[in-house]
Amino acid sequence: MAIKELELLKVAILNEVEGETFYRLAAEHLGQGEIRTLLLYLADEEAKHQETLRKLYKDLAAGKEALSEDLKLDHTPSTGIFDLMKLGKVKSNLEISVVSTGISMEKASMDYYNQAAEQSEQKAVKDLCQYLSRWEREHMEKLEKIYDYLKTEWFEAQGFSTS
Repeated sequence: MAIKELELLKVAILNEVEGETFYRLAAEHLGQGEIRTLLLYLADEEAKHQETLRKLYKDLAAGKEALSEDLKLDHTPSTGIFDLMKLGKVKSNLEISVVSTGISMEKASMDYYNQAAEQSEQKAVKDLCQYLSRWEREHMEKLEKIYDYLKTEWFEAQGFSTS
C-alpha cells in the first residue's frame, strides 16, 4: 500500500467534511424552504461520501487489500429534491450565493477526484474516485440549473426583466 493513496483519501475526506459543514451552516441560515431542504440533502450526501472514504482509508492503512465491491457505491437517486418547479421566488440573496458557492465546491471536488483517480495505483481508490467524481458532477449540474433559475428570478425582482 502506497502512502500516496492514504494522502489522497485524507484530502478527499477533508473536502467532504468541509462540504457537509458548509451545506449544514448555509441551511441553518436560510430558515425554511426548498433551498434549505436541498442543502440538507447535499450535506447528507457529503456525509455518505465521508463514510465510504473513511472505510477505504481504514482498510488501506491496515494493509488490507481493498476491493471496489466492498465499498458502498450505491447511488440513491434524488427524490425530486432538485425540482425547479418547487423553488418559487427568490427569498434572499443568500440563496443565490449559497448555490453559486455550492457549484464551485462541487466542481472542485469533481476535479480533485478525477486527478486522484489518475494518480492512484490502487484499483479500489481509482474506482471510488471515479464514482465520486460522477456523483459530484451530477450535483454540480443540478445546482447550475437551480442557479440559472434563481438568477432569472432575481433579475426580474430587481427590475432587470428583458420583456
